[in-house]
Amino acid sequence: MSRLNIAPTKSNQLNLKRSLKMTSEGFALLEQKREILVMELMRLLDRVKVVQQELAQRRQKAYATLRKAASHNGYYHMRNIANGINYEHDVHSDTRVVAGIRIPTLSVKQGAFRSQYGFADTDSLVDQTMIDFLALLESAGKLAELETAVWLLARELKKTQRRVNALEHIFIPNYKDTLRYIGEVLEGKDLDSFFTMKMVKKRLAEAAEAAEAAEQAQLRDSDAPDTTP
Repeated sequence: MSRLNIAPTKSNQLNLKRSLKMTSEGFALLEQKREILVMELMRLLDRVKVVQQELAQRRQKAYATLRKAASHNGYYHMRNIANGINYEHDVHSDTRVVAGIRIPTLSVKQGAFRSQYGFADTDSLVDQTMIDFLALLESAGKLAELETAVWLLARELKKTQRRVNALEHIFIPNYKDTLRYIGEVLEGKDLDSFFTMKMVKKRLAEAAEAAEAAEQAQLRDSDAPDTTP
């Protein structure tokens, strides 16, 4: 800890007390924000694990179905079918606010499944491949949203933690140490003033007593009978 380089005066003491109060209030608010961020981050991390498992399962299923379809219908025939598919996806993005942080939200919606190829040269595996990859796309959108939110919250949590540490270990201790120093200096000055005033009063009282004694002596001399012949 180190004191602030300010003069130990009453005005600086009052200003520093106000600054310490505001800093302490800010510290309390930052701690609340940190707790909210940690809770939200832990909640999202649990969801990320679930969606990652869901994505892995859907990806495994989709590519397994694709390999079966390609083996039954032929690789180049499957490519020709894929080139003819034009599927519209509704991707909507929005934001939500968590502890003052704007978190993007992403929703991927798709219409009802419809075939865009003939039935003569295809089988049910082609339909199932399309269905599985549409489901995979939905999971990928969820995971992208969650991972982005986790990254933003983790970055904000790191910044908040740095500010909390700075207030807790630097600013607030420095303010308190400086206030303690100013209080000691002012108390010493008050004691010096008290003893100085006490000495001044004592000397004034002694001077008054001496003046009174001199005045009384002069009165006695003036009242004494004149014995001169």
